[in-house]
Amino acid sequence: MQPDEFIEVLNRPIGQELPARDVIRLAYVAKDGTPRNVPIAFTWNGSHIVLCATKNPPQLPWPPSRTGS
Repeated sequence: MQPDEFIEVLNRPIGQELPARDVIRLAYVAKDGTPRNVPIAFTWNGSHIVLCATKNPPQLPWPPSRTGS
């Protein structure tokens, strides 16, 4: 995501709600095809979104595979 795209998202109504929240959820599909939903704490430090996850989260491949593009 480019900086201008990030600013555009923050200017949307849902983007305005983000700073008031302290937990977001990352949803993805596991290798076995089941849905997963992981709560992630975050904060805005004025220039970056800082994500905080548990010490033992399910392992995700990095970089994520891109299908359909």
